[in-house]
Amino acid sequence: METYPLHKWSQYLSQEDYNYLINYIENIKTNSPNDKMIILSGESRTGKTTLKKDIHDYLTPELCEELPISGEIIYNESIKKLGFFCGIHEISRSKKNNQAIINFIKYKQSFIADTNCIEKINNNLLEYCKIITMKHIF
Repeated sequence: METYPLHKWSQYLSQEDYNYLINYIENIKTNSPNDKMIILSGESRTGKTTLKKDIHDYLTPELCEELPISGEIIYNESIKKLGFFCGIHEISRSKKNNQAIINFIKYKQSFIADTNCIEKINNNLLEYCKIITMKHIF
């Protein structure tokens, strides 16, 4: 019996977070909309980057890509079904960039971001996010 490609992550996440993540990923595969951005939060070495890589490998480059954490996203004419952000906290003070991401989320664009500074995330943006806390240190 073949196991789900992201099953190994079930032991490192709460059952609720794991189920949410898998549902989110499967929505992307089936072209169903997601209504939030996922933020992987945790200290260094908790697997945030590795989880994003595993998701990328599972979905393939045709469905997902790394996006710049800048206002340049609004000029991208061909955003894939899932965009990854690294260090989403870096734009906390940029109203324009935060609003651009919120607008994309409202129009059902899927994003997964990571941060080790969840307290620095813009509060308006947090309203449109599901935070998955990564606690296991590898």
